[in-house]
Amino acid sequence: MPNEEMGSRAVPEPPDVAGGIVLTMVAGFLGFVALIMAALFLYLKEGAPGAFRQASESPFPEPSLQTDPHEDLKRFQIEQRMALAGYGWVDRSRAIARIPIDEAMRIIAARGDHALDPPEAPPNPADADHQNRVRQ
Repeated sequence: MPNEEMGSRAVPEPPDVAGGIVLTMVAGFLGFVALIMAALFLYLKEGAPGAFRQASESPFPEPSLQTDPHEDLKRFQIEQRMALAGYGWVDRSRAIARIPIDEAMRIIAARGDHALDPPEAPPNPADADHQNRVRQ
């Protein structure tokens, strides 16, 4: 009777898929995934003992801010002015000294056309000793 009600339409074919085999394959795949997950869990537990421990949070340190930035700036500027206006050693072992800017500008201006030439090297005490030995 159902065919008569459907008229001339064909009856659908039964599926050729075996449901038992598909369910067995899906269950096997899920079992395989579970087995792999268990193996990874055991591997991580042995290889990295702290991997499953709750991470402890350490507080981020507070930034160390300036308590008086205006005073710090004034102090810094005074130190810079003193360094630029005074004499001092830059490298005592190589006889390099710092002189005031005004003095350096006067020396450069006195050189005239040769102002951009490299400075003359200071005499080396070892050379003076060598020349004294040669003369004797």
